[in-house]
Amino acid sequence: MIEDVSIYRSKEKVLFDLSKAMHFSPESLEQNRRGKISAEQFKQYISRCVRSVVMTSACFLAPFLIWTSMTAARQQVSLDAAFRVFLSQLVHVGGLIEAQGKFGALTEVGSTLILLGLAFYFASRFPLALYVDLLERSVVTKEGRVVAREEQTMRPNGRDPIERYYFGIKGDYYDVSAAAFRAIENGSVYKLYLLPRSQVLISMEPKVAG
Repeated sequence: MIEDVSIYRSKEKVLFDLSKAMHFSPESLEQNRRGKISAEQFKQYISRCVRSVVMTSACFLAPFLIWTSMTAARQQVSLDAAFRVFLSQLVHVGGLIEAQGKFGALTEVGSTLILLGLAFYFASRFPLALYVDLLERSVVTKEGRVVAREEQTMRPNGRDPIERYYFGIKGDYYDVSAAAFRAIENGSVYKLYLLPRSQVLISMEPKVAG
């Protein structure tokens, strides 16, 4: 529920609270007003893309690095030779079972498949639209009355519910943090600055009459 705030906040105070909650500076907001993303915001949001690439690469490379190193140590061969042995064993599981037994073969093959599956999972979640937006560095504007809403998803075993906060404007909805949810005057008119393809909300400000 929206907190009952009896103390009046000026538009300047609301903007200050929003900038803290959404992590944008006055300089970034000025760039957004000009239809551009700031260098500061670029660094902030490109980390999402980098994180996805890092997780994908780590999960993809991990089984090859780990099992190649273990094969090299076990058979006293070079890493290059051990890598070829590892690939051969993956293709010919029967030979792997003879060499390491069923448990060892299951561990090697199973862990490799699990990590490769995770790599494909993280790759599928790469924020391509956000990445293209960051390359273009353009920002679009939406203006209107903003309604802040909160949703709770109850979880079993007495665990804390999952809380989701979002802003609604003209039939569109944007996920926000709890801090941003508390920062606005619910139902007031705001100007939102968004990345065009991913529709990521990067900043917003109260609409000034006039």
